[in-house]
Amino acid sequence: MAGSQDMFDAIVMADERFHGEGYQEGYEEGSSLGLIEGRQHGTLHGARIGSEIGCYQGFAFAWRCLLHGCATEKDRFEGQPDLPPGDTVGGLPGWK
Repeated sequence: MAGSQDMFDAIVMADERFHGEGYQEGYEEGSSLGLIEGRQHGTLHGARIGSEIGCYQGFAFAWRCLLHGCATEKDRFEGQPDLPPGDTVGGLPGWK
């Protein structure tokens, strides 16, 4: 009789066991995919912020030059990094 009781317990408890196993597998897969998606979102958002900061930096250099009356080409580009032509990645200068 004890053997048949164990068999029925296994059938009755199968739903709970499968629910636990499914939850664990889903959690592991979701964690992995969440890291990948988060990394992609962070890269895109970081590129947007970097582009906006670069735009503000350009305005600051331009206004500094206008306010201080930069007369020579050297004065205009002082403090800016020297980038060879075409040194961009994804349209953002200075990224390697």
